[in-house]
Parts: sequence; C-alpha cells; structure tokens
Amino acid sequence: MIKFTQMKRLLTILIGVTAIAAVAPSQISTETYRLQPEDVITIQVYRVQEINAVVPVGPDGNISAPFLGVIKAGGKTIKELEADLTAAYVDRLKLNEPIVSVTIREYRRLKASVNGFVGRPGIYDIRPNDRVLDLLSAASGTSTDGRADLSKAYLIKKSSGERIPIDLRALLSGDASQNYLVEDGDLLQVPEETDSRIVVAGRVRQEGPVTYREQMKLSEIIATAGKIERRSRLSKIQVFRPLPGRPSDFLVIEANLIDFESGKDPAQNIIMKPGDLVYVPDSGNVDFEIINSIANVFFIFDRIGVNPFRVRD
Repeated sequence: MIKFTQMKRLLTILIGVTAIAAVAPSQISTETYRLQPEDVITIQVYRVQEINAVVPVGPDGNISAPFLGVIKAGGKTIKELEADLTAAYVDRLKLNEPIVSVTIREYRRLKASVNGFVGRPGIYDIRPNDRVLDLLSAASGTSTDGRADLSKAYLIKKSSGERIPIDLRALLSGDASQNYLVEDGDLLQVPEETDSRIVVAGRVRQEGPVTYREQMKLSEIIATAGKIERRSRLSKIQVFRPLPGRPSDFLVIEANLIDFESGKDPAQNIIMKPGDLVYVPDSGNVDFEIINSIANVFFIFDRIGVNPFRVRD
C-alpha cells in the first residue's frame, strides 16, 4: 500500500511534469528559477478544486492566492512558494496536510537593451540563447552615418555588472568568438566614434563636433561651423592639438585665416588632424555672450577630462 506521504510526493511530481511539458525546453530549470513580475503560475491543491487557479505575479512581486489574498511570490523558488502556501492554507483554512503544487504556466518575456549609435536604440524581447548579433539585428544594426565606433562596443551583464568589450567590426566580419550570449536585462552599448572628429567652439554659428576627412583644412572647419560676421575673430583662431602619447597635453597653434583669405599667407590655412579642438574668439568687447562662449569651450574640455591651458616645463 502506498503511504500518504508517498502519494503526496507522486502527485506533486506528476503535476509538475505536466506543466513543464508545456514550457519551452530551453527555459531555466524550475528547481532554481526564482519568480519575477509578469510570470504566470498555476496553484493547485489536491482534492480542493475551489482553490485551483491561474494567477500572474504582479509588478510588486505579489500574487493574489485563492482564499488567502496577497502573498509574496517574487524572488522565491517554486518550492519556497509551495511551502508558504501550504503553511497559510493550514493556518487560515485549517486544511489537514494539503498537497499544494505550484507550476510555472508562462515565463515573463526576457528583454535586453541597445543604446548608442544603432539604427533603433531601445529595449527588445529576446529568446533564450539569443546572442549579440540577434540583439543588434533587432536594433536594425549600427547607425549608417559612420558615427558608430564599432571597435569599442561593449556588453554589460545585468547578473554580474561585468562589462565585456566587443569589436563589432570583427564580429560582423565573421569572428564568432565576439558573439556573446545575451541574457535578460543585459545592455549592448555602441559608442560614438570620437577619434576621427574635430570639435569647434567659440564665436561660430554651430559649436560641436565636425566629422574629420583626410587633408581637411581649417577654412573647411570654419565654413562648416559657420562664422558670425563682425564677431568671429578669424585672425586669432586657436587650434589645440593633442600631443602623441600625452593625451592630457595639447600643442596650441594660432592661425590667422584673414591673412589666408586675403592671399597674404596660404600657410595659415593649416591642415587639420583628428582630435583637434578649434576655438574662434570674439572680436567685440567682453560681454555676456563672450563669457558664455568661453564657458562653452571650457565645458567641452572638461567633458573630455583635459586642461589645454596648463603650464608646461
């Protein structure tokens, strides 16, 4: 004869197997999985049909258990929740050794994020065993304007906080070792390419970065940024150029575009280099606009963590 405790164990196993069969085999084992908001579970009590119910785990991690009300489920394993429900049904409903079974009917949707210079930054549904290329494809690939720094992308793992460098250029060329597994809550970041850009600040119409091209001249930079008539002091333009091997130090070059434009000195139209910082001073009296312009260039310097005005030996 089968003892009551053996029958209880057998029924629990049978109910669990039936539910698991409806779940994709690639899902996490129910032994270790901890319930989270948006999961949907089935609660069953042997021979007490009134208690059987399908309930979702709410945003706060709670469920509404039949005849019990609000019960904390988020963060618990199936076994832990079964134990809590069993104790509650014994205490509140005075059931005698109830056989309580909890199974996962639906897992919440897994999501991962893509930020930066991609076609469509955002949060995307992922499937178990999806990888970086799957997530990048969901975001419509990298941006098409050439601003994505493919060699400096990275994947942040939510579970550990680890930041994994990814060379997307190598990955897109067939290097499968870069195609890391993507899990729930992970973030793929594709940064902007900054090494091949020139920053313009001061008395110009549009401050900010300008895309660098080979053999680009200072006059092209000013034309792109737009000079302001009678306010852009083109005779005293300053170019701050990073020194090789000394990323916090700059060579300061003063250029006179007035002499270039008048034909006096063609050499004043200097050839630009990636990473240059161009500052166009104001030709008028000191006023709030000038102060704001100077503040802007210092803000740009501060954002990249350098001080080009330091005294050198």
